[in-house]
Amino acid sequence: MVGLHYRGIEFVENDAVSVPMLNRCLERARAIQGVGGLAVSKDESQDARGRDGVVQVGSTPGSVTFTIPLRITVELGGIAASPFTAAALPTIASGALPASEVGGPVDKQRLAQAVVNARALLANRADVVAIKPGYRFADGAITDEKAVVVSVRRKIERSSLESRGVLALPTQIDGVRVDVAVATTADLCGEGTGIGEEARVPSWHTAYEKRPDLPMTRRSAQMRFVIHSGPDSGWPQLSKFLKATRKSLAVAMYEFGAPHIVDGVIAGVKGAKETIGLVLQLGGHVGSGTKKDDFTDAETVDRIREAKKSKFDFAAASVGKAGIFDSAYHIKVAVRDSRSLWLSSGSWQTSNQPNVDPLTEDSTPAALRQFNREWHVILDNAELAELFANHIERDLKEARETEEAPAPAEPLVFVPAGMLADLEAAAKPRYFPPLEGRRMLDVHPILTPDNYIETVLPFIQAARRSVLFQNQSFNTKTVGGDYGKLLDALLAKQQDGLDVRVIFRSFGPDDRDTISFAKDYGFDTGRIRIQKNCHTKGIIVDGEAALVGSHNWTTAGTGFNRDASLIFYDREIAEFYRALFEYDWERIGPARIDETLPPPILVSPGEETVPPPGYVAVPRSVLLGR
Repeated sequence: MVGLHYRGIEFVENDAVSVPMLNRCLERARAIQGVGGLAVSKDESQDARGRDGVVQVGSTPGSVTFTIPLRITVELGGIAASPFTAAALPTIASGALPASEVGGPVDKQRLAQAVVNARALLANRADVVAIKPGYRFADGAITDEKAVVVSVRRKIERSSLESRGVLALPTQIDGVRVDVAVATTADLCGEGTGIGEEARVPSWHTAYEKRPDLPMTRRSAQMRFVIHSGPDSGWPQLSKFLKATRKSLAVAMYEFGAPHIVDGVIAGVKGAKETIGLVLQLGGHVGSGTKKDDFTDAETVDRIREAKKSKFDFAAASVGKAGIFDSAYHIKVAVRDSRSLWLSSGSWQTSNQPNVDPLTEDSTPAALRQFNREWHVILDNAELAELFANHIERDLKEARETEEAPAPAEPLVFVPAGMLADLEAAAKPRYFPPLEGRRMLDVHPILTPDNYIETVLPFIQAARRSVLFQNQSFNTKTVGGDYGKLLDALLAKQQDGLDVRVIFRSFGPDDRDTISFAKDYGFDTGRIRIQKNCHTKGIIVDGEAALVGSHNWTTAGTGFNRDASLIFYDREIAEFYRALFEYDWERIGPARIDETLPPPILVSPGEETVPPPGYVAVPRSVLLGR
């Protein structure tokens, strides 16, 4: 193997043929025979002299020639000649292919064949990360036109290619348009399948045993409630909740490191007799952005243990292949004195529960531009509070029995989501005061793996006018378990003419895949919008019922992880969240991807976990839909 300098600007931007790229070239040369009707040929008549940037089938069996501008011929022994000729493989030069003009209907079969041809011709280019079927995007918006999507590490204006020594990619292949895109996380991980292709579906598991003695059933009861949102009033309400502690706190949390919340918890149980139980998934990501001053989860545990000594009961959540839950103990619940319940879409980190009160005085930049959109609930009801407290106590006991096999460190991806400054309206944000009251409420508690799908499926199917969906995740690519039933129910309501709208979180270049797969699944992408800091997981049906909680819409989130939600069959509460949804919908505008962003950065366990400016750290499993 050799690495040869082959393009760039001297002393400024020198690119070379790397060993992995040459390995790719060899693998492609081995595989090219007979793939999709394309083959290595023995036709001696083909002009093999080559030109700058040309990839050609060689003149001898088992050979491929790369001219960049040096000619490198890779010959492999043992490959038999094929009846196909090199004339079937058009060469790539000057940014165009000698094929028919773009046009005519592109069905699944034609698109698939164009992708096969493109992979044979382009996959050995160092600047090409993945080639897959997809849709053309125009001015950042998805169109109905199917295209061969060529993912690259960065997009360069065609006018700048010549000065950089970069050969232009073709504008079409076999009459099918080529659309160049910034590589997604899946592309960089080698899992960049496109629409209509069979994705590598991961497996999911849970060792959780349901608890019939702690039924998650619908009930009506008298209770005090505080329905609120973040960053509007998240911490002001949570701080009151913690301060009112008299006997105990039981906490089930995904991430916990915000210093003001750590201090608030310790102050809330400061008495000698007050106790705290905590189940926490260790390994939350802090140290940058809004979480630059947050404690690690382990530091949080140490601080509480130092303050409460024997009155602190702790267990690390049991997650992973050897654990109880598949990939995340993703729940966000706290129970105070077995009488009051706090439940949210957001963990106890500064990004989710910032120490701000924008209803009194907004920060600079505005809180809604810095921190996550969250939905929160506080309920004073002993029956519900005790139900969740008992589940947390059982989680703690079972986690302690299995925590000797901790989950491995989660690989991270640095996503350029912090650069998405233009997704939202420039106008001064509006903040919503809490909805507070005391009366009868009709509530259905939900836990996963216990009863999410069996409860939410009929909830959606009962819709008569509208379903408003706002969630960090909207995965229509890797669908397993019974998760597809939820997607099918939501899609059916949209196709039946109901007002079905979707808001999901922006993850930079990965947004293109999310929108493309949603379109291919059948969803109207004109009814989808992207929100920079969306972290809520809510659904509003007919303006009469609302779901609030921590469940991501993924296979693991709806079936195999630990999450908690509540459905309120209450018009006033549903109206509070409907108004929030409508405000966000109008503020963020139609869904458009930012094609000027750099690609994500893959981070291996043990490497630096503080992302560079403009990037945020996201677990790789989140972006790959696992």
